[in-house]
Amino acid sequence: MGKVNRNNQTLRRRFITSFHFVLFKSIVATILTWLLLVFSMSMLFSTNKLNPANYYEQQLPTIEKYIDEVGESILFSNSQDRLERVIPIEGIDYQVMDLDGQIIYGTYQTKLVDNGEELKRNIATGVTTQGGGFIKFYPIQNEQGILQGAVVFKYGLSLLTSNPHNKWLILFCSMVLLLVIAPFKFFYLFSYFSGKRLSREFERPFNEMIESTKKIKEQDLDFTLPVINYSVELEQLAQAFEEMRSALKDSLNRQLQLEKERREMIAAISHDLRNPLTIIQGHAEGLLESRKRRQERLEPYLQTIIRNTNYASHLIAELNEMALIEKPTFTLNPKQTSINQFVQIKAEEYQRLCVKKCIDFQYQMVNEDEIYMRVIDQERISQVLDNIVTNSIRYTPANGKIAWIITMNPDRSILFDIFDNGPGFSSEKKQYVFDKYYQEESKKSGVNGLLGLGLYIAKEIVKKHGGEITVNNREIGGAHVKVRICEL
Repeated sequence: MGKVNRNNQTLRRRFITSFHFVLFKSIVATILTWLLLVFSMSMLFSTNKLNPANYYEQQLPTIEKYIDEVGESILFSNSQDRLERVIPIEGIDYQVMDLDGQIIYGTYQTKLVDNGEELKRNIATGVTTQGGGFIKFYPIQNEQGILQGAVVFKYGLSLLTSNPHNKWLILFCSMVLLLVIAPFKFFYLFSYFSGKRLSREFERPFNEMIESTKKIKEQDLDFTLPVINYSVELEQLAQAFEEMRSALKDSLNRQLQLEKERREMIAAISHDLRNPLTIIQGHAEGLLESRKRRQERLEPYLQTIIRNTNYASHLIAELNEMALIEKPTFTLNPKQTSINQFVQIKAEEYQRLCVKKCIDFQYQMVNEDEIYMRVIDQERISQVLDNIVTNSIRYTPANGKIAWIITMNPDRSILFDIFDNGPGFSSEKKQYVFDKYYQEESKKSGVNGLLGLGLYIAKEIVKKHGGEITVNNREIGGAHVKVRICEL
């Protein structure tokens, strides 16, 4: 990306300009609205008295009193004129129906009931709503109080329906209300459209940056941000983002190259050392078995040679194992495994190793009477446990104790807890025990000192099983290593 385009406006100036533009348009629109309302007022102003919204509902008692007075004679069509002198038909629609629900006359011709029973239910219900208005059934009775029919009233409860001759005045009042709120409406309206326009302008560059961050997260750095000309700040941000992407790409390439060289170095060292070490070990064992002169000096030398060649072979094996696990093509070999049988075999191995140091090794499988089958990489999990348990044996004193507890969880994961009463882990350096080549100072000397790859390799294998491994110190002294793996 090139230099920042100085012709672009800053975000601050763009927002200030947009705000002033919205305010100006709102003021102009409000003034025009006021002028229109003043003109309408001069044309429509009237001193007519407005009826309340329930004006026609208030007339119902007078109408009902007249119906009670005339009784069943209202059912004859010649009574229509007299009834309409009582009913203000400009605001109330009505219909007169007989006992079967048949309409005899009226201004409302929609049939509402089909039989006498339905008519009685509607009279008992009282006022109901229908089609935006109110419906009321009022009974027609003879002198003996027997139901003969009903008068149905339909009316509204609003200023417009209560003032059919003053609709313009009501509309004017509504426009006055609009006049009061017009500035707020216009300000909101123009702010909305102005904000929407700004949002469209900023949406594309921000979306491009979001997509770029996703690519960086996936280590895809082979892209270039397009030039952004919306504002100075966005252009500067995009330019800084592009510079960061370029720097990350260079750094990642260097890291990949160094990692490749390191792996090639480890592989070369392992290859070059394996053959001579094998030859040395073979000759040393041959000399030891020959038992030549000066055996009192020769044998200790040969024992030292064998011990150190074994140690070197172990180091090479660890280096090879680390290189294999770190390869991108490394995969596990999962298969159906009987956990009960697997645990028993490993426990017998560890008990034999512990006998040499008089260590008491105990193991316990929770619910061991049940048969558990899980899909795991048996060889790799065995390698993890070997690294942990052999470490415990190495640092547990003679006549010490090691305990191994196996728990099968309901989510089909497996939990291994290994306890010992050795020196444990240094509390301030406990977080580093899974790092490559890490060794505590007290454990770096002598034949027991290795490259510090055992726990690192164990951690990587456990991670590939979707699990985790942690270390802690026991309150009573000693180490506690917890391993949880998931079924593959």
